[in-house]
Amino acid sequence: KMLKRRSIGVGITNFAYYFAKNCVKYGEQDALNLLDELMEHIQYYLIKASVKMAKEFGPCKWFNRTKYSDGILPIDTYSKEVDNLVKRPYTLDWETLRKEVVEFGMRNSTLTALMPCESSSLVTNSTNGIEPPRTLITAKKSKQGVIKFVVPEVKRLKDKYSMAFDVTNKSYTNTQAVIQKWIDQGISSNHYYDFSKYKDGNIPLSEIVTDILYYYKMGNKQIYYANSYDNKKDDFSKEIAEVTRKNETEQVEFIDDSSGCESGACSI
Repeated sequence: KMLKRRSIGVGITNFAYYFAKNCVKYGEQDALNLLDELMEHIQYYLIKASVKMAKEFGPCKWFNRTKYSDGILPIDTYSKEVDNLVKRPYTLDWETLRKEVVEFGMRNSTLTALMPCESSSLVTNSTNGIEPPRTLITAKKSKQGVIKFVVPEVKRLKDKYSMAFDVTNKSYTNTQAVIQKWIDQGISSNHYYDFSKYKDGNIPLSEIVTDILYYYKMGNKQIYYANSYDNKKDDFSKEIAEVTRKNETEQVEFIDDSSGCESGACSI
């Protein structure tokens, strides 16, 4: 079936670093405008490349089972609520591309997906997928031991990064909604709650429900984790002593990823 579908999922990582470099924050209008244009180019040229391969090798065998075969693109099926966030004229020639998709088909039945990158982000020294970092410096525990992760260009950009527990769930949802507008597979999303910001440390159920309903209203697909931050620090002093020694003035978050499926994303 895989060869009949030829499904792929090209995604994004180091997203928080991209925002920090461009001096924008999750949910801000400038950020949404920048993101909308970026995602347009990513999806457009992926479709164009798949059409080019179809011209040479033929479309995937089950191409006729896809919406693409009817000339239906992701920009035809997204929630129009997103237009209330950002609405700009398309930069690229989508109608000509649509005609090519119908005429020649595509080599792949799907093209884009946002995969979890918690473990692989350590290898590439990148922020995890589209997630905002929890802190500038993170000590992550895995089966290989404790590994220090510092966000890219921390000295120059430390004031430009958005921290996960400072970004509202609505802002994060809006960010994902703009991405989902363009891609052809659903995003698994995380929510973040800081107990210390609520009276008596209790998060109102009404707020959680509101976050969930707004998430689906904006055309997003599935919610993954609801991460909580209660300002407690587990005693891993022996394990993270070396991590913090050179960064004593920075806050360090400890994340246990030893199971391979913690911290908001499964390892890949």
